[in-house]
Amino acid sequence: MPGATVTAKSPSTGFTRTEVSDAEGVYRLAALPVGVYEVTAELQGFQTVAKKDVGVNVGQIVAIDFPLKVAALAETVNVTGASPLIETTSSAVGGLVDVKRIETIPLNGRQFANLAATIPGVGLAFHTDPTKSTQFSPQINGGNGRNINYQIDGGDNNDDTVGGLLQLFPLEAIEQFNFQTQRFKAEYGRSNGGVMNIVTKSGTNTPSGSVFESFRDKSLNSESESEKLGGTGKQDYRRNQFGGSFGGPIMKDKAHFFAAIERTQQDTTQVVDTSGLFPDRDGVFPVPYRENLVTAKVTANLNAAQYLSVRYGFNNNSQPYNAARNSTFDNWGDSANKFNSINLNHNWVMGGSKLNEFIFQYADFSNNIASRSSDPNQLFPNGVSIGANPNTPQTTQQRKFQFRDDFSWHLTGKGGLGHDFKVGASLINEPHLFITFNTGKGAVFYTHVDNTLNGPISAVTISDGDAAANIPTKQFATYVQDDWRVNDRLTINLGLRYDITTGLSDIDESLNPNFQLVRNAAIAGKFNSLAPPVRDLMNHFASTPRIDKNNIQPRIGAILDARGNGKDIIRAGWGVYTDFGYTNSNVLFAAADSSGQGFGNTFNVGPVAAGIRNPDGSFFRVGQPLANIASQNQAAPLGPGQFPLFGQWVDPLLQQPYQIQTNGGWSHELNADTVFSADVVYSLGRDLNTRPRVNQRIPGSLSNPRIISNAIGTALNPNTNGNRPAASVGKSEYDALILGLRRRLSKGVDFTVGYALSRSMSNIGTAVDQLNTANIQDPNNPFDAPVQFGPTTDTDARHRI
Repeated sequence: MPGATVTAKSPSTGFTRTEVSDAEGVYRLAALPVGVYEVTAELQGFQTVAKKDVGVNVGQIVAIDFPLKVAALAETVNVTGASPLIETTSSAVGGLVDVKRIETIPLNGRQFANLAATIPGVGLAFHTDPTKSTQFSPQINGGNGRNINYQIDGGDNNDDTVGGLLQLFPLEAIEQFNFQTQRFKAEYGRSNGGVMNIVTKSGTNTPSGSVFESFRDKSLNSESESEKLGGTGKQDYRRNQFGGSFGGPIMKDKAHFFAAIERTQQDTTQVVDTSGLFPDRDGVFPVPYRENLVTAKVTANLNAAQYLSVRYGFNNNSQPYNAARNSTFDNWGDSANKFNSINLNHNWVMGGSKLNEFIFQYADFSNNIASRSSDPNQLFPNGVSIGANPNTPQTTQQRKFQFRDDFSWHLTGKGGLGHDFKVGASLINEPHLFITFNTGKGAVFYTHVDNTLNGPISAVTISDGDAAANIPTKQFATYVQDDWRVNDRLTINLGLRYDITTGLSDIDESLNPNFQLVRNAAIAGKFNSLAPPVRDLMNHFASTPRIDKNNIQPRIGAILDARGNGKDIIRAGWGVYTDFGYTNSNVLFAAADSSGQGFGNTFNVGPVAAGIRNPDGSFFRVGQPLANIASQNQAAPLGPGQFPLFGQWVDPLLQQPYQIQTNGGWSHELNADTVFSADVVYSLGRDLNTRPRVNQRIPGSLSNPRIISNAIGTALNPNTNGNRPAASVGKSEYDALILGLRRRLSKGVDFTVGYALSRSMSNIGTAVDQLNTANIQDPNNPFDAPVQFGPTTDTDARHRI
């Protein structure tokens, strides 16, 4: 019926939005804040119909139809019943985690991302980077959490250095999140895996709060393997997570506030056993972990057409780095992280069904892993390590600004019931993405041949210099999408997205000596004699560096209400999805080599399997003068003030990684509170960023020259297989059958059961979004050889329940 007035009102906040149905009887209430609403439909001469307890969720469209009947008298018909579990207008694959599940399911560590594992087809693991060693990562489409776009209140929350979730928030502050694992719309980008869209809580008209304490001690632990081997018995373990939240009205029905705080205080121990080498360093040592999370949010109903929210988030944590049984206390490091973010979100109904949504966000992040010692490092074959840590010190800093604007409107008719259009643009300006990586600087590193203190030494190294670089980037995106309701049973989702990133393939490498060597050799045609896969990659370096501009991403999906009653839904879709290649997968170390400073081995003797010898023929040992073996130094001689390099250089034609995703599925309502779903998904990954070790030795002998250096005619610096390009040569493939059964809370029972039969393959190793740079099997065919394309060891799971 045209001309019906439809009003949605939140009883808890007073937020109200009204719309009039169009000529086809279609109405659209856009950008309602997440919550529970009472929706009323009114038309003169007809009964007024009201439906209470309508849940509005993040990233989802709720279809509520009102049957209007002629009324002889003024009357209101109240309709009861929860919102339908099946979405009838979107072909995306994924699921919703709502506040009930967040509040009622006990979580190890209270990280909200853990709950993603309750969505069928999603796994859970730890992030593999040392700066995020306590952070859980959802696994989808063969990735380990670095191929996901994390959005908090519509703002970017991604780590551009090592990938994955950036800032954590108190669990008490999370209202709900929607995790789309396949076939998401064009408004979502910078991901070739999935999108996690998270909304934080807001205050209401009723003052309310919470207090919690989560406690665990050693009585719930078994004796660890380190404790068994060390004979120490079960050691102390104490973990306290505590905090609370409070929210309420600033002005009833107009403005509200909400705040939450959480602290983790964990005290554990690490048994250190040096196998008799350093008995004075053996013992049980404390491993403290501290984390603080704070969120504060203010929301305001500025008027009937405008809504504003402002949210601040803070997160810091600290813990020892590399605490292990065979690492002495001084061989550890100390890791500290700090995060801040400010998010402003404004939406404005501009008349009719036109809506504008604007988001501004500022976020910063700093990580520092400090050294505990600069004493000489000694590494033994049994794994015992003492002295300076080889991975400290290092720092990472990020600072970025996001501006995003989305405009949507409804158009009646035009080949069906109507079209819901949406267009938008986003700019993420990151002027400061700064790293230092002066690991082991100034310390002497000894590698022992055997497990004796005075035994022979196989290698001795010293590193010096200053590895630091700033990698400013800009990420720009724009899109258009159309949800075309062909009729009341068929909806087609159409979209087109475009992304462009600057600051990666176009970094200035004029001061990178290795890049200049490779570029000049490519221009001279010196790589033409190499095997075709290596030749084709190396000849890229004859090109002028240019930005990847071909990231056009068409997307199409369809959803059919098979019987017209919302109980049997068939969906299918196809699309192209471009990700942001985080800098550790491409330009990070090349940028440091391009700074004109350098860092690396200034002294490098070995490895010699039997042991390095002094000039008199005796074995060189720890404590003897390095001058004894200076004549064996393999580090390239450099001039005063010059230092060696990591040895990395960026393909001037570097592309951003992308996936082509295809899916088809079916959802069936068993009853009003229970739904069964089945989906088949297929993802083909291309242009995955990696740093392949193509400077292998020519096959045949370990004494043969290295492939790239030999072709150039001049040795790269350093002349190792670790001297390598950053290139977009990675490929992946993921396919799965995903089954799910969900029952909404009814008669005291709420459950989700999921099963996935899946396969994940790639040519880059551990996951489709991680690096494994030492897995080349055939130096002449390092990317496409059948043996190169195998299971992703961290994420390939045949059966997941």
